[in-house]
Amino acid sequence: MSIIGDFWKAIQNKMLGSGEYTITSEDLKGFINRDEWNRLAIYDFALHSGINIIAYALSKCEFRTFMRGQERKEAEYYLWNFSPNPNQNASQFIQKLVWALIYRNECLIVETRQGDLYIADRYVRKSNGISEDTFENVRIFPDEGANGDVFEFPRPFRASDVMYFKLSNKNISRLLNQLVGEYNQLLEGAIQNFFRSTGERGILNIQAKATTATYGIKADGTPRTFNDVYSEMINDSFKDYFKSQNAVMPLWEGFAYEPKSANGTRKSTSEVKDITDLTSEIYAKVANALQIPPALLKGDVSQVDQITDNLITFAIDPYAKMIEREANRKRNGTRVLKGTYLMVDTSTVKHIDIFNISTQADKLIACGGWSIDEIRQKAGDSPLDTDWSTEHWMTLNYARIENAMERTYSNSENAVSGTSTEGGEEGSAAAEDRADELTEKKQQDPDRRGISKHQERRKKRYG
Repeated sequence: MSIIGDFWKAIQNKMLGSGEYTITSEDLKGFINRDEWNRLAIYDFALHSGINIIAYALSKCEFRTFMRGQERKEAEYYLWNFSPNPNQNASQFIQKLVWALIYRNECLIVETRQGDLYIADRYVRKSNGISEDTFENVRIFPDEGANGDVFEFPRPFRASDVMYFKLSNKNISRLLNQLVGEYNQLLEGAIQNFFRSTGERGILNIQAKATTATYGIKADGTPRTFNDVYSEMINDSFKDYFKSQNAVMPLWEGFAYEPKSANGTRKSTSEVKDITDLTSEIYAKVANALQIPPALLKGDVSQVDQITDNLITFAIDPYAKMIEREANRKRNGTRVLKGTYLMVDTSTVKHIDIFNISTQADKLIACGGWSIDEIRQKAGDSPLDTDWSTEHWMTLNYARIENAMERTYSNSENAVSGTSTEGGEEGSAAAEDRADELTEKKQQDPDRRGISKHQERRKKRYG
């Protein structure tokens, strides 16, 4: 259960079936001081950190749009990469989508008549068996911390009119709560051991006359009894006194406190290690549930490249594919088969330094797989949009085998010619023998004429 849900449960226990209950500052103070709330903070912090890693990484992805096999940057591209609606940019939109998926295990995106995309905060899904599902009472809440009214769509939505995402049949956040709950008692024991080894101890001496003394009037006008004073002193006064670095606590007549802090300053590394080990275990469980490398969630910086690759493969790609398939299914339909589709490019998640990839970029251009403009876009630079930068280039090392044979023949002919010119009679005779040998090979090569025609065409084309 989350912190808000835990607080709501505590308030419901006080309502006892009544319809209304006024929350006071005492309720908040009592809830915050509960040990359960403090233990859940570790789990919530780990879960929030993991969700943020996925959300921020996915928001860096580029949503590429294609039409009939050609990449286009038009209205659909602007919708996914810049402004899905007037109130959110693309990064905020994707982050909210990830949060909804992990916390609620599902997410609903609706499109307005103006073509804007919104993530629904509340809705009722009605499953109709083999018929189309419907979504009713779809509501959009104002952002957290902002004033505004809740907007509810006046009409229901059919499944074909919305994008509906669902992770699995089990809510991962609920499963994590149950799993981490098993560690709560262990963590509580470790914390208590730490406090016992380093905390303050003392003896409170109470004289007999203190039990019959008068202690003033309470806020409701009734007399303050010994039990009231004793309860306040033990539960509030001493707790604040022990937590404060410098403090003075007044005592009623008949009360005397004697500190027994012989072990209060003793250092205990074993108790601290127990706490850190359990905390690391909770982080590891959350990371495994979210498919995030545990080292990344803990903040380790060693082997960052390998960790990032694992993050993209196991944590980012599944969400990207889920968005791709649902968006293409609902927004493009069978046009996907003809080359009109949306693609989420997760390669943009990693930071690229052009000086670190200079060798790899040269290889990518040399093999003819990517043009110069495409490499510039991958590196985060703007394309040049020239004839030569959009063409695909290839080094001679990647030539066809018949072209390589042609160059071998040409080089051999040049070598023969040079030898006959500069050498004497012996060189001339050797050159003639090699020339005769090459001529015989040319006659035996059935593809020779085709190669010559191919070269003639290239000469006419490029001059």
